[in-house]
Amino acid sequence: MIALAQAWRAGLTRRTQRATVAREAATVRVESEHHELTARELIRMAQSARAATEPRG
Repeated sequence: MIALAQAWRAGLTRRTQRATVAREAATVRVESEHHELTARELIRMAQSARAATEPRG
């Protein structure tokens, strides 16, 4: 009975660890996507500012 309880706890621990790793990976992915969006926005802002300061015509 004790061995069964220990095996069950070990399985639960592995599932918990896998869920935690998956959650962390998803968080990293979201943060990197947010960083990419921010970089694109900065590039657009820089291009817009440069276009605004260039002489027209």
